[in-house]
Amino acid sequence: MKSLLQKPPSNTATKKATGRLAVLAALVAGTGALHADLIPVPNYSFETQSGVGQPFGVNINVDDWQKQDRPAYFPESGYNGFYWVQTAGNFLNPASGQGRVLNAAGAQAEYVLSFPGAGLFQDYTATDWAGTTHAFTATYQAGKSYELTAGIFGESVNDGAILQLSMYYRDALNSMVTVGTPNTIIYHAADFPYSAGGAFNLIDFSAEVPVVQAGDAWAGQHIGINVVVFSGDGTNQWVLDNVRLTEAPEPATLGLLGIGLGGLMRRRPRARREG
Repeated sequence: MKSLLQKPPSNTATKKATGRLAVLAALVAGTGALHADLIPVPNYSFETQSGVGQPFGVNINVDDWQKQDRPAYFPESGYNGFYWVQTAGNFLNPASGQGRVLNAAGAQAEYVLSFPGAGLFQDYTATDWAGTTHAFTATYQAGKSYELTAGIFGESVNDGAILQLSMYYRDALNSMVTVGTPNTIIYHAADFPYSAGGAFNLIDFSAEVPVVQAGDAWAGQHIGINVVVFSGDGTNQWVLDNVRLTEAPEPATLGLLGIGLGGLMRRRPRARREG
């Protein structure tokens, strides 16, 4: 009489199955990282215009970024020895005299004086000092999420001063409309420590936009990057460098991989017929 007997898989079969499971598990764990794409940000490390040959190694002409408009409280004739155009600019590192940035992305970084309203932004219609526009062409795509990251350091600004990093789009009235979750950075000296000799490391801060839906008002609109001082007394400065923008697909693909993994785990070896 022949019978059907269930035999456990051989060691070889077990090793093969374990190997497949390990590969699939790695794919599930790494899908997000593998599919996060870097979106180029023009002049992301503020290398142009160069501070070489400029007084104190500072150049107030910043390529591809537009400076925030002068607020009403700040006189056109200047305030505390500064004109509004001087509230942000590129500086040489380490020749700026402002402290050496240990982890700068290049030879320069950006300063923003802690006057409320000072800062920079970049989008498709932003116009830099030379009249250059349409440099940044990225748009919000349905099914993608976005993360904006920048290296930032508060250089002895007043306690409680605020800098905000955010993303936006422009509505039909050309107004900036914030999208997602901004990062509001509040200065406390203990959070921004100096190294020996007045050097320091920039600290990464990020703002996020969740997965864009097809019906969202910003779907298909140009991405905007905004850096602005919310509060401060004009003493000292914020330092900014290495601006990065990434996009990633919604995690549905992770679910599909998980289903595939679960299906493999549920498989049973075939019964073998023995006499």
